[in-house]
Amino acid sequence: MTERLRDGTVTTSSNWAGYDAAGGTFTSVTATWTQPAVSPDADLDTYAAFWVGLDGDTSPTVEQIGTMGSSSGGVVSYLAWYEMYPANPVPINLAVHPGDQFTGSVTSLGSGSFKLFLVNHTTGQSRTFTRQEDPANPALLASAEVIAETPSDSGGVLPLAKFGIVDFSGCAFDAQPISAFDWEQITLATRGGTTLAAASPLGPDGASFFVSDDFTPPETSVGGSGKIWHHTPVRLTLTATDGKYSSGVASTQYSLDGGTTWTPGTALTVAAPADHSNDGLHAVLYRAIDRAGNVEPARTVKVGIDTQRPTPVAASPASVKRGHTATIRYSVSDARPGAPTAIVTIRIRTAAGRLVQKAVLARRDVNRPLRHRFLCTLRRGTYRFSVYATDAAGNAQTAAASSTLVVR
Repeated sequence: MTERLRDGTVTTSSNWAGYDAAGGTFTSVTATWTQPAVSPDADLDTYAAFWVGLDGDTSPTVEQIGTMGSSSGGVVSYLAWYEMYPANPVPINLAVHPGDQFTGSVTSLGSGSFKLFLVNHTTGQSRTFTRQEDPANPALLASAEVIAETPSDSGGVLPLAKFGIVDFSGCAFDAQPISAFDWEQITLATRGGTTLAAASPLGPDGASFFVSDDFTPPETSVGGSGKIWHHTPVRLTLTATDGKYSSGVASTQYSLDGGTTWTPGTALTVAAPADHSNDGLHAVLYRAIDRAGNVEPARTVKVGIDTQRPTPVAASPASVKRGHTATIRYSVSDARPGAPTAIVTIRIRTAAGRLVQKAVLARRDVNRPLRHRFLCTLRRGTYRFSVYATDAAGNAQTAAASSTLVVR
């Protein structure tokens, strides 16, 4: 039986999360759910039960049937059960495994008699029980519930087992969806106000919802970005993970407009058309949402597209006295937007074309005057130097720029 704590319009419980309806007479309840896997806990004995029932909300009895996962000493086990509270729970000889789908129902047959039914759709097993109420504790038929619960014993509420998420569907009170009644959405919370499990809003059919103890968003990693600047299309892949005993990833999304609109997907391509129309630095936002509705804070990866070739410039001849420092002046012209730097290679050749010196200069700024200095030990004479450039996106110049170097 639940103990209610009320705070304005929000209803919480010390041991229930889910939906109920009260304020009338209820004779049947049914729902379908998928048994979640519970997390092993080596330090505490933990429990999580999932059930349908009549009464229990402000009434002294509960007629209920369902499944449970528990951990004791780090060993996880599952079972099916029914209970005619205040009598003790009764285990049911019915296989229960994580991922199995169950339908449970409780029906009043009149005169204090109840039919309790549970079927494992996955295995095809089912059990039906007809049980009589305790004459000393007659059922009031005052409410109907579909609940995820942390059970209680004589010492109070037991620790809740982590289960991630449990989906309920086909929920009906007296053969009508929950939405047909003055229902209550119940959050399981401690007296200190810490939420342990929460029910989602009802689905569009008014007969489905989930309960989750997962309040941590998933995490997404991006692949395929590598360096920032590219001259070919860039395919990004998004991989999201949620904890093993969390609710699981529902979707990954990306945005190309600063988060105004989000597109579902696990991959996208940043185009690099030959007409240069997509050149520039693009901020791709990405995130994931889990099945419990937790939204990951948006992350950002920057992708630069540059499809225009740089143009090296070497308009000034150079002159140096042998044994002194030579200065070669040059620049790299590159249309904007585009990569801000280039790798520059300077080759010096004799009049006969023999390579006598080579310098590779990384991360040279484009569109500004540059110079390369070196101690000149070349023999006296006239040489030709050539400037080559490959920008940070990988675009190589169409033609090198050349001028003369005179060593005196």
